[in-house]
Amino acid sequence: MFRLDVQIEFQEAFSIFDQKGDGKIQVSQIGEVLRALGQNPTESEVKKLSHQHRPDERISFEVFLPIMQTISRQRPVDTADDFIEGLRHFDKDGNGYISSA
Repeated sequence: MFRLDVQIEFQEAFSIFDQKGDGKIQVSQIGEVLRALGQNPTESEVKKLSHQHRPDERISFEVFLPIMQTISRQRPVDTADDFIEGLRHFDKDGNGYISSA
């Protein structure tokens, strides 16, 4: 379970996607909201987690939160060190620069 302050942050982001002001988002927006919250689910993952809802259905934050929890548990969070290590792969000369060609 997420800490209360984190849930509040998620709720604020969720509300940005609430176009009708009724506390709900379209099921088709689940992937967008997850990505806005720093997750990177595949379309397949989003479909798998939202399959019990009709595409035109609107869901509340209370329904969305368990989806967010499932996605966040499935994907490890990359660190800055992971990013730097990935860049080192392209630094062929080992001088801290990546060739543009």
